[in-house]
Parts: sequence; C-alpha cells; structure tokens
Amino acid sequence: MKEQSDILVKLIHDAAGQVGPLDGIDGEAMARRAIRHERTRRGVIGGAAAIVLAAVGATGVIWFTDRQALPALLPWFSNSGEVRSDGLVFEVPDGYEKFSPTGDPMWGLDPVIPGELDMESLPSAESWVAVDPVDGVPLVGRQVGNPVVDTEVPGAASAKYSWYSADGAGEPMADELTADAGDFVGELDVQLADGTVVRVTMKLHDDPTPQATFERLVDTVRIDEEYEGPETLPMIPQEDLPLLEAGEVPASWRQAEFHGLEYAAPDDWTAGGQDLENPGDTLILERQDDKVELRMELTDHLMYIENAQIAAEYAELGEDLPYYRFDLAGSDVAQVRIERFDGEYQAYIEVRRAGGRGYMVNFFGRPGAGDLDDDLAALLGSLGLTAASKDGAIAYDDLDPADPLLQDPPSDWEADTFEGLEMSLPQELKSDEGTWGIWSSDSPDSWEDLSVSLWDLEAYEQPFDLDESGYRYEPPGTTRGVVTVGTSTETGEPTFLGHATFWLTADGRKSFEVRYEGSGATEERWWQILASLDAADLDVP
Repeated sequence: MKEQSDILVKLIHDAAGQVGPLDGIDGEAMARRAIRHERTRRGVIGGAAAIVLAAVGATGVIWFTDRQALPALLPWFSNSGEVRSDGLVFEVPDGYEKFSPTGDPMWGLDPVIPGELDMESLPSAESWVAVDPVDGVPLVGRQVGNPVVDTEVPGAASAKYSWYSADGAGEPMADELTADAGDFVGELDVQLADGTVVRVTMKLHDDPTPQATFERLVDTVRIDEEYEGPETLPMIPQEDLPLLEAGEVPASWRQAEFHGLEYAAPDDWTAGGQDLENPGDTLILERQDDKVELRMELTDHLMYIENAQIAAEYAELGEDLPYYRFDLAGSDVAQVRIERFDGEYQAYIEVRRAGGRGYMVNFFGRPGAGDLDDDLAALLGSLGLTAASKDGAIAYDDLDPADPLLQDPPSDWEADTFEGLEMSLPQELKSDEGTWGIWSSDSPDSWEDLSVSLWDLEAYEQPFDLDESGYRYEPPGTTRGVVTVGTSTETGEPTFLGHATFWLTADGRKSFEVRYEGSGATEERWWQILASLDAADLDVP
C-alpha cells in the first residue's frame, strides 16, 4: 500500500512539471495540494487513473455551458454494453472491453488484456471509462475554471459533471493512464442515498465529438437498485491465524527494554548513534555487516485489522497465509507478517499491550544475509511486556496548559461550522465544493491548509494516544486534548505545522483531529483558530 502511494505521489510531481500554465492556475500548487490530501488508493480522486489525470489536467479548455443537442451519429450503437460498478448502472460505447490495470475495473476501447500471470504485457487503452468512490476531491474541470453542470441521475441524491483537456503526462504508470496533449477527460460525480460520492471518469483520444460522447455516457447513468454495498470478506481473527512458535534466546544475546517492551538482540549489534539506555520513539539496531536491521517503534495505529482483511483475501484464493500469530503474555495483538522476495527477508511484527501501548518491530534482511528464520524465532521468544507498557502516555495533568497561549481571533474572521464543530477562520481559508473537512488557501507565494478528521473507533480498537510533548487543552465539548506546534517538510520545504487531538468521550474512542499547515501558516493563527473551537454540538457520524 505504502509503495503504491509513494509511486502515485511521484507521478503527481512528474506530471505537474509537464503541465502548461493557465492564467490564474498554479500547476505545482495543485500537485502539492493533491499530495497533501492523498489518502487511500481508492479515496483520493478515484483510483490511480484519476490521480494521474488530475495532475496532468492543470490546463483547461472552456467548453459550452449549455448542453448541446446530441448529433445523430455517435460512436455508440444500440447494442452498447450495460455495466455495473460501485452502485451505478451505465452504458459504455461499442467496442469497450473490461480490464483491471489497478485492481479496479475499467472499460476501454481495444485494450490489451494480459493473460494470466503475464506481467510483461501492461493493459492499455487510448479511450476508457473508470468508476470509483471519491472523498472530498473537487471535479478537476472546476479546478481549472471550466463550468460545472448539475444534472439528474435517476435514483441519485444529486449529480454534477465537468471536463478538461489534458496537456500530456510524464512517464505513465501504465499505458492506459497516458493522457496525450489534447485528450478530453470528463468527470461525473453522483451522490448516492447514503452520502457516498461515486465518480465516473471518461478519457477520450481522437474523438471528433468528445463532449457529446461524454454527455451520452452521462445520460445512461442511473442508480443500481440491486447494489448492496462493496463486497468485503470477513476478517480472519487473530486466533484463527496459524501459530508461529517462538524459539530459545541464545545466551550471547543482550537483554534490553524499549518503552515497556522487553527484547533481546545479538550483543555485537549496534544502534546508529542512539542511546540504548534512553531510546526515543524509534530504535534501530544493525548487524555488523549491515545486512540485517531491527527497528522498533511506538505506534498508535497498528495494521493488524488490515492484515486480517488481506489474510482473508489470501484464504479466499486458496493461498498460504503469510500472517501468523504468536504467544505473548499480556497482549491483545501479537502478529507477524513474513515476506521473502529477491533475496530479501522482511518480518513485520505488531504487538499491543491489552489496554496499553502498541509496538511495531520490523526485522529486515538484505540479500546475502542468510537464513533468518531461527533469528526471528529467537526474537519472538525474547519479547515480553513490562509494567511500563501499560502507559499510553505521560500523565496528562503534567502537560503544560495551552490557555496562556490562546489568542482571540480577529474580528474580520468568518464563523464556520463542520458537523456541529464551531470555529472562526481567516477569510482566505475556503472549503471547496465537494471537499469534506478541508479548508485551503492558495496563492502564488504561499498556501495554507486546515483539516478536521472525525473518529468513532470500535470497541476493539485502541483510542488515539495523546501526544506526550504538547500542551493540554479542552475546548467546550471535549474531555481531553493535546496541541502541538512544529515544522513539516512533507512538501519539500519547511512549513509550519500545528496538530491537535481532542477526545469527545472519556475513553477517547470518539475524537477529532485538527491539522493546520502551510508556508503561509503561522503559530499566531494556529492559537487563534484553537481559541475559537467549540465542540459542544459536534456530531461524530
């Protein structure tokens, strides 16, 4: 997942560098915002195809604002194929075939469809249709200044569409993602009854009437009354995973502790410039030949639920599970995922004290490291939980209060409400249509982002730990909260970063996060925004 995400971010950067400017549109700023708002593979702009097209669509063409009468002859025939995807039913032009280059279905004109296990043949199609849910991402046509047209889709709560002309991509991830200069891209957003927004994207290459072809597609879309939601496999609970037996710890290994997690490692392994007696939140040990690395981290967000879902997919396919459980007294999560490829050995261990701290212990071997199964078994056998593992954070009351730092917002700031959360924001911060919990301000010289995330965690999930190095603060409606002030380098330049986590309930499972950052963001504004927060009426859906 992370590797896919990193590839997409690189593609956005590469594509942004090849976009021709449109007056008033900053291609780099658009790519930067896409990177900042990048979430899951399906949740950003609707799959890999749309992410790349959003980056290359920074040059727009203004089209007619009124829908034109459809010409008598279109590249569409009476035997057009009717297809279903993500709660929608629609027709695709004659000759479009189904293919799945990114794991999600697409329909393309004369695509190259690879055979089973044929990794050398990449799927491709010059013209295609893709469908994916989106979360808080405006239509690209709107971003480049083209009109947005409201339309009716039978059974939908609402629908709107727009379009743009691509200016050519950089190096495509696959042939079907290539957008040549002048290619037409149309996007239709359909809101389902449950509030989900599903985006239909159509890319057309060398079509003599592209807008008419796209609007013909729009006219065929309707809600799928038989749709019962996305297909999901039941998770495989930890107790049903195969057991990986722990091994004996060699007498020569050094015993140590990492924030309440006992472990052992060979005595001659070194910590790169770190204090073994007082480790930070991450500790890295390496074998003398640098071919084996042990990394330990404190974490609030374990991957064990996602691992259980992936394990279910493996089981459905009849494949051997690369996920295992192991015995660890006092834990409610003790899992390991093992991967071997190209001579590398990777073991991802996750441990959580029941009601306490979570740990990631990653054990990596590079090519030439040798057989590490026995070393992994010994490492698992060395793990134990001490009393310190019960502590989720330092005593909350010991944190410095934020109240002396709060400042009243200026009188010209505008009041805003998000799901019942009241706040005051600078006039420059605007929430684009279709975005959810994001306010942005972009200019040629600076940018600012404010985002609010709501959390309602299940009983089996750990609540978010409150930061150990921040200021305690409880706006109205909250039980606990911690505010931090720092610097981010995620966009390649140092920018201000303010972050706050607030518990709405005593157990922390209903909570919300506020993140404020940007080259134009300031600490003064951060404290002013915080001072205006009122969560008394906040409803976490």
